[in-house]
Amino acid sequence: MSSRPQPPTDTQALIRRSIGLCRMMRAWPAGVLDELSAVARLGRYERHEQILADDPQRREVLVVASGCVVVDSVDASGARFLLAMFGPGDITGLVRLLEDTRFVYHFHAREPTVLVHVPGGALRGVLDAHPALWRDVCLLMLQRQQQQIVARRRGTLSHLGRQLADTVVQIAHSHGVPARDAAGVSVPVSQSDLAAMLSVSRQTINKELRLLEQRGLLHAEYGRLAILDLPGLEQMAQGALHIDPWSSPNQKENKL
Repeated sequence: MSSRPQPPTDTQALIRRSIGLCRMMRAWPAGVLDELSAVARLGRYERHEQILADDPQRREVLVVASGCVVVDSVDASGARFLLAMFGPGDITGLVRLLEDTRFVYHFHAREPTVLVHVPGGALRGVLDAHPALWRDVCLLMLQRQQQQIVARRRGTLSHLGRQLADTVVQIAHSHGVPARDAAGVSVPVSQSDLAAMLSVSRQTINKELRLLEQRGLLHAEYGRLAILDLPGLEQMAQGALHIDPWSSPNQKENKL
């Protein structure tokens, strides 16, 4: 892990601010947030750097201050599976509150990223001392479970083009930022990331992305997507917009 020297007061202030902006904890009492901030540490990571590389089983919960964290895993054949992405204000690693559990996934910084590492034991102590706060943990985990169920259902019942559109839409809503030219939304996800999310080859993803580009829905750039028509992409994800995989808009016009 690489880090730049910072005055302790600045580091502590950044930790406290990041914890206070975390969506799960932002309504927690100030005293509780101060307690967690006092035992947390700050980590700065370069692009693609593995997080918790020295001890992948360490019981720490991660609050994203800036950047983007991906949760991924590699199977016995070497195939990579991207399980989730988290941006500023998100918290991940809550399953590490469980004891006697080994983890078969890893965290990586998708881009330069700053994280607050909260010791799992300290967080459990706070939650047990303030049982009402477990409600926020439960609601967050239920929400994520619902998202996984919806994604699994769509993955089972939908063709790949719709699955891809839905995946890009979900990432756009959680991690998208206005494009530099203010036209559309920029999404920090690569073709390799999408292939790992949908368990297909990068070549297959590139083919599907070209079809979406032909419809004017998005434009694939290096390491990210520029979404030009988010409502249209949402319609595709919901099945309201049909894309013929064998023809482009220009080809259809030539047939008329």
